[in-house]
Amino acid sequence: MVQLSVTVDDGHLPAIEGVVARLRAHGMQVEQVLEELGVITGSASSAVRDSLTAVEGVAAVDEQLTHQLPPPDAPVQ
Repeated sequence: MVQLSVTVDDGHLPAIEGVVARLRAHGMQVEQVLEELGVITGSASSAVRDSLTAVEGVAAVDEQLTHQLPPPDAPVQ
């Protein structure tokens, strides 16, 4: 599973819940809907990720970048 951010196109912002329903139908696990920003976050398998760009109302699908700090007792690199 990969963490994703989906940007909703401006024309579908008033009906963002419809976009959420279509993303779920395509296999995305929606975690958060940021209506004011037009962004939907969640996760999906790598295979599903590519198909999400074809969902009506989706402007872009981006994989969320992650980073992890080493534990406090780790040696300095």
